Amino acid sequence: MRLLPELYSAQTLETLPKHVTGLLPRLMGVDSSGYNETNFARRRFEALSHPSAEACGIPNAPETLARLMHQHPMVVHNRNGDQRALKMSDLISQRRFHRLELYDMVYRPTRVEYLMTGGFKLSRAGDIVTVGFGRETRDFSEDERDLLNLFLPHLRQAYANADAMTTFQSQLEGRQQFLEEQLNTAAVVVQDLAIKHASRLAIRWLSSFFRDDPARNDKLPDRLERWVRFCQTSMDGTQSEIKPCSPLTVESEEARLEIRMLKTSRDGEVVLLLKRETTRDCPEMLQRRLGLAPREAEVLFWISKGKTSRETAAILSITRKTVDHHVERIHRKLGTETRTAAAAIAWNAMRDS
Repeated sequence: MRLLPELYSAQTLETLPKHVTGLLPRLMGVDSSGYNETNFARRRFEALSHPSAEACGIPNAPETLARLMHQHPMVVHNRNGDQRALKMSDLISQRRFHRLELYDMVYRPTRVEYLMTGGFKLSRAGDIVTVGFGRETRDFSEDERDLLNLFLPHLRQAYANADAMTTFQSQLEGRQQFLEEQLNTAAVVVQDLAIKHASRLAIRWLSSFFRDDPARNDKLPDRLERWVRFCQTSMDGTQSEIKPCSPLTVESEEARLEIRMLKTSRDGEVVLLLKRETTRDCPEMLQRRLGLAPREAEVLFWISKGKTSRETAAILSITRKTVDHHVERIHRKLGTETRTAAAAIAWNAMRDS
């Protein structure tokens, strides 16, 4: 009963085998235990054991078990009969067990003389999930058989829960990816300067735009980490209103990535919003189509994005006065008098492909 809350903790089909394997030794006193999934049609045998087969000196254990599973008395029985708890001694004698190649290749090296398994069917084709227990010196008792039989319905339900959780996560990720691609945005949650959560699209963008120092595991790219640290230290944590921090812009040959800090909290959690813009909307296009100097094209580009002179100066690492000088020259070249009119010309130039 003490194991059941842990067994039912949220898992996916990917994490369930390792989770169950960690719990099995606590169910009863054994020398080894394992979780197996057998697919007869594809001759696939996936096994996870404690201790591991490699640690017991059995290289390529899954391949060996897949090759020999047709002669495993308990696997054959489970395929053709029910999956209630079963001991090897229920099927064959110790002498016959020792004659099997299976014993020489798998169980002799792991010093397993007595086995007990139980499980449930996954499909009508005969795919099964089983848990197994091994001992070297004594066979399993009837009380232990009853204990395993009590455990098996809960294992089946835990598998069904994990299957449902896997489906739910897959659907959620699919919808998240669709929404991100439609809006051309992605989000990253950062805590203590480490990635706490990031969508696949966000990770792909970080890898693309920070190729010299991509995100690894939960570590931010060095440049992005420095920017987040700078923004956090520039904010007054004693005030409820957060001071604005200019976005970080990273460019590649194909596109531009703009990163904004949306939220910061006292526990250090930060939400970063990533927005990708293709090279159609770029200063180089404005430079070519409107006859502007490179820096003038950059200033006009950010004006078209609604940036103020102060924000544009921060993005381009120049002074606000310099930005205003560029704006004056832009007005003369375009024949405009207001930023809105200049931005409208820029929009038309970038959209007229």
